[in-house]
Amino acid sequence: MVEDFIKKGSERVKKEDVEKVVKNEEVIKNRVKELEGKLQKGIREDLSLLISLIKDYWNDEYKVVPWRTIALIVFALLYLINPLDLIPDLSLPFGLFDDLAVLGFVLASVKDDLEHYKRWKTSKGEKKEGT
Repeated sequence: MVEDFIKKGSERVKKEDVEKVVKNEEVIKNRVKELEGKLQKGIREDLSLLISLIKDYWNDEYKVVPWRTIALIVFALLYLINPLDLIPDLSLPFGLFDDLAVLGFVLASVKDDLEHYKRWKTSKGEKKEGT
């Protein structure tokens, strides 16, 4: 059920939605802070990477990623800040389960692309230091 919901939602993602994520970066980061006690450290780091990947994609710095990956990430990040999702966030603690399920599914789905991006980001940082 969650998988179908995510796939259908990500198929509707448009370029404007990518911009929406970039413009709402602080809102997304604040939402992540709210979830901190419920997230493992690795997931928090992955969330930061997801936001960074979307920003680099939007700024035309990193384009070697399939649109499907961008759409899945954008869907998950927008879903994270939407208070009226499958299980409204107001119904704590259950309101977080769907957010975490969507996030977990998307992270598993884009794992390889996220690793490629992480290597690219690391090598880019090393080049700047060596310059």
